[in-house]
Amino acid sequence: MPTVVVVFTGPAGSGKSSLVKAYSEWARKTLFLKVAIVNLDPGADELSYNPIFDIRRLFTLRDIMLKYNLGPNGAFIKASELIAEKITEIFSEEPFTDINKWDLVLIDTPGQMEAFLFRPASRVFLEELAKISHAILVYVIDASAIQKVSDGVFLWFLFVLLQVKTGLLAVPVINKRDIASNPKIVKLLVEDPSKLIEEAREEGLSSEIISDLIAIAEKTKGPFRAVLVSAFELGDMERLHQLIHEAFCVCGDLT
Repeated sequence: MPTVVVVFTGPAGSGKSSLVKAYSEWARKTLFLKVAIVNLDPGADELSYNPIFDIRRLFTLRDIMLKYNLGPNGAFIKASELIAEKITEIFSEEPFTDINKWDLVLIDTPGQMEAFLFRPASRVFLEELAKISHAILVYVIDASAIQKVSDGVFLWFLFVLLQVKTGLLAVPVINKRDIASNPKIVKLLVEDPSKLIEEAREEGLSSEIISDLIAIAEKTKGPFRAVLVSAFELGDMERLHQLIHEAFCVCGDLT
């Protein structure tokens, strides 16, 4: 079976790192898989998992702020540039040097999603990754951040832009189901956005605008069902794994 490479991304606070930790532990203990974790977030103070490769070995956000006299946002942008500059050095380390010895490689991306994925560094990194393996993106949606249709549509359009920017197959995963504000909205957003139009009108949103936005969501929702998980419920990791497996079959011809 080829190595499954999963790049976790999503807005700050969506729970990417907690999900990576929970999923990796479940895969090791339940499926006995060889799992490698990569941390690309130079701003992480502490990690709850042990990465095989940690970008903080090359530089940290604090180092960048001091060296270049930058604030946190500017330092994140500089960090993305450094990832691109040091791409050869990054890929000369495990797990990239022998990726096929792993069953599952999980890549945890920076908390400031836009500073990495919407800048040239992401293209450089993902192109290099594509040379050694197929990969899919898991876009983590914070269910607790969605109370109204407008909240969901905003997060969904980040997902659409992510697919356009990277050109990779991406699947949405709804995290923090245990504290979801309105699970109905996020489920419909993934599976049947057209049913949100009436609810959006009740919020007072422009019917013309919301209809157009939801029409785009309908076109971009893809074939995948809504998967709601919590990083604190290991039983949810099986649903996450099944979704990743299905997606990987599409992009990686997994048999």
